[in-house]
Amino acid sequence: MSQSTLKSAHVSRRSFLGGAACAGALAALGLAGCAPKQQGTSEAVPGSVDGSSETTSATSFLTAPAPIPEAEISNTKDADVVIVGCGIAGMAAARAATDAGAKVIVVEKSERFNCRGSMGSQIGSIGSKYQVEAGYPEIDATALINRYMQDTLQMANQSLLKHWADHSGQDVEWFLELCDEVKLLGPGEMAPEGPLNGTVYLMPKATENVDGRYPAWATAMSVNFDPTFPEDAGFYYPMLSFQNEVESKGGEFLYATWGRQLVKENDRVTAVIVQDLEGNYTRINAAKAVVLSCGDFGNNKEMLEVYAPQAVNLNCTYNCMDAAGEICNIGEGHQMAIWAGAVMEKAPYAPMSHLSDIADVLLVNNRGDRFINEDLGAQSLSNVIMRCPGEIAYCITGEAQGPKVLQPGPDAVKPEPLESIEEAAAIVGCDTATLTDTIARYNELAAEHFDADFGKTPSALVAIEPPYYVYEGHPGNMLVMMGGIDCDRECRALDESGNPVPGLYVAGNNQGCRFGAEYPMTAPGISHGIALSLGRLAGTNAYTLG
Repeated sequence: MSQSTLKSAHVSRRSFLGGAACAGALAALGLAGCAPKQQGTSEAVPGSVDGSSETTSATSFLTAPAPIPEAEISNTKDADVVIVGCGIAGMAAARAATDAGAKVIVVEKSERFNCRGSMGSQIGSIGSKYQVEAGYPEIDATALINRYMQDTLQMANQSLLKHWADHSGQDVEWFLELCDEVKLLGPGEMAPEGPLNGTVYLMPKATENVDGRYPAWATAMSVNFDPTFPEDAGFYYPMLSFQNEVESKGGEFLYATWGRQLVKENDRVTAVIVQDLEGNYTRINAAKAVVLSCGDFGNNKEMLEVYAPQAVNLNCTYNCMDAAGEICNIGEGHQMAIWAGAVMEKAPYAPMSHLSDIADVLLVNNRGDRFINEDLGAQSLSNVIMRCPGEIAYCITGEAQGPKVLQPGPDAVKPEPLESIEEAAAIVGCDTATLTDTIARYNELAAEHFDADFGKTPSALVAIEPPYYVYEGHPGNMLVMMGGIDCDRECRALDESGNPVPGLYVAGNNQGCRFGAEYPMTAPGISHGIALSLGRLAGTNAYTLG
């Protein structure tokens, strides 16, 4: 498919708000457009917080819909490997399977590939030739992975992380090798603003802090980063080059097409039933395997209530729209896998929910009490506020720190300076005496250059003097929900006994075992990076292992 035939999937603010308004309806249905589902289930929820077996409509998505009648299936296609979902992981799986010799069919419900790459376009890897050329420090992959496992509470699959560490450099080179031109930007140099011109720009992010409280290695590089965020700023050309390569070898992309149900024969997944925009059903036979790479479930309130109730109130902003104009990321791939006998990984799951990490001054709850060492990373700050009373905390700064904004954004407003603690307490909603004591104690610790209460680094202790500024902090927006189908080191979906579901693979945010309870900042860009690496692995294995 040529560039000119690819339709834009740009989401305007107006269309996003319209899509967000209907997200609740989609969530209530579990899957928009599926056959009517049965309400309620008496099954225990695989991977749920408490494993309760109580019948509840909140678990109704676990009940498979009735099979689509054969009489309603108007077409049949054949492939070796069928890939449902065409983000970075799905596109990588498509090219990898094609490179291995497979006849591939890719199904995607948006009008074209759907990589959400315009929101920063950062990809994480170790040791690519681009990182070497940019002068990145050498990375101790073992130390990085061990720390990453610690930061995810040992819930990630270390074998999958090691695969990323061992292959990610080569995978990024593979991702870019078909592009017309790749240009490495120099220090402080920006990609030209305006329409994309065919060149892929790489912006180095070589800063690391491996000895800090929250260690971070230099793994990230921004791809085609443009501060004006043109459509798919980062990944458009690499994705287009992959599509052209797959099509040149006989592969087929079915856009504006929804995956509806997997077909099993003798316990093996052998086909997927898909539906186009006009409502027509097609059966696509998979001689080898199906790969599900359908994204996360951050816009499905039903699934959040079951698997990640702490994230129910978070606003999911890292969104795409399908060809019908409805919001994506409602867990369709997860549900199809469950209906075919796979299980979700065990909870808890990690919402990727970032706040600006400026709360290194004084953080108080709604009672005016300091409650934590404020030297926090972006994800950790969000987690902390999520667990405060009312899911709210307040950052108090003074004249020395100047006015800051806790959560930058188009609607953020810098607070007015306040001359008295009484005024600050009124914003927090706490007793003036309590906040007065809290600030006095903080200033006392700053004067002593020793935080006897919470152990903050002495250099981060700065006395708070009027005028005061009060910033209201909420858990922030959720980019994606990191939780998915349990899988093995080959990316095969697993059943409740831990055995592979024959013929079924998972990749991308459909795949579990990557993050566990926390989305750490240990390896910036790892979300896109691991989608690329494990998508490639899933595609290769889907054809070679079947």
